[in-house]
Amino acid sequence: MIRQASIVGGASERPTPWLGGVAIFVVVMTSLLAYLGPLGFAPLMALAGLLCLPGLRLTRAAAPPLLILVALALWAATSMIWSPAAIDPSTLKDYDDIEALTALKLLLQLASYGAAVVALRGLSERSAERAGMILAYGMTALALLVVIDAFAGATIYQQFRQLTGVPIRADLALVKVSTATYALALLIWPVTLILWRRNAPRAIWVLVAATLVASKIVSSDACLVALVLGSVAWLMVRYGGALGPRVLVGLVALPFVVAPLAVLVGVETGVIAWLHKLVPASWDARLNIWTFAADHIQTHPFRGWGLDASRTFGAAIPLHTHNAQLQLWLELGAIGAALAGVFFCWLAYAVVRTAERSRGEAAAAAGALVSYLVIGALSFGVWQEWWLALGALTLIACGLMRFGSRPDGENLVKLTPLG
Repeated sequence: MIRQASIVGGASERPTPWLGGVAIFVVVMTSLLAYLGPLGFAPLMALAGLLCLPGLRLTRAAAPPLLILVALALWAATSMIWSPAAIDPSTLKDYDDIEALTALKLLLQLASYGAAVVALRGLSERSAERAGMILAYGMTALALLVVIDAFAGATIYQQFRQLTGVPIRADLALVKVSTATYALALLIWPVTLILWRRNAPRAIWVLVAATLVASKIVSSDACLVALVLGSVAWLMVRYGGALGPRVLVGLVALPFVVAPLAVLVGVETGVIAWLHKLVPASWDARLNIWTFAADHIQTHPFRGWGLDASRTFGAAIPLHTHNAQLQLWLELGAIGAALAGVFFCWLAYAVVRTAERSRGEAAAAAGALVSYLVIGALSFGVWQEWWLALGALTLIACGLMRFGSRPDGENLVKLTPLG
């Protein structure tokens, strides 16, 4: 018998078999790609966006964050006018050349990833519950596999590569396995809530313990920091009363405002020099990159050096700054940093609205948001396709936890402003 329509996000629920099938495809592939090849998140989300087009219904709530991202992408494209990384259009001859056009890719990713996120917010309750359950147990199995393979020195991953005819050294295999911990660090928050609502405490213990242990074994320091600070955000929102979620908005905004100044002050006061003596080589290199980036931001503080300019400074900045806020300031200036900051503050403010109705969902969303920002501030380039795709997947996962049994009587609520 067809379920009686219910109110979800202000609209009458309707069966969504097509979107439900897309959601199941996405969550199954998420667990597989996190282990086998995280770079596959980008084509996965691009395909998901195309598949979601028949069920896409733009809402008024989705407009503001999408418009912010459109403005950011257009400003990034405009900055190619003065970027030292600008490519002469006459040299574009084949697909590999076009692949180097970051500005074009940003616009295409926004269209496809955005379509997937917005469309899958419209899942029926039955479809969302099913997809959420598959994601939850899939990520739990992933965590267990990663921790086992980490203890085994990535021998399982090596055997897989051997079967595919592309062997890999043990040390490189362990690096590949470690990449799965980033997906775990982001998705652990909504997945834990889904499992709790399904009365699966053992699965929660396996997920949390395996994620922490695996991150430690494979030296995913950024994941460990993200899990710690994500837990602080979770506690602050879950038990911080009305003030906790509002404090989160300020904390999210702060790095986008003061990142370059904080590094320069650290240099002037000797804090950076003091840290150089304490941290291991990888973090020592980050301090050098951050210092160089902060110093060069002063040259073009308003407009920045231009999109992809980070790649043009040679050994001083290998590929990117390893800090999202500094990269935005360096490449897109105050305008780009402000636009990105407004977008993430919009998400943080959505946590405030969510907390008024569902503390559990708000806390989980806060943990995921902070974890994404922390990892982005320590590890990856802002424009890496798979990392942007994983962010979109995290938004989708947060949408899935809106559904399911609620032993605490929580109401349905929008977890992000994309609902």
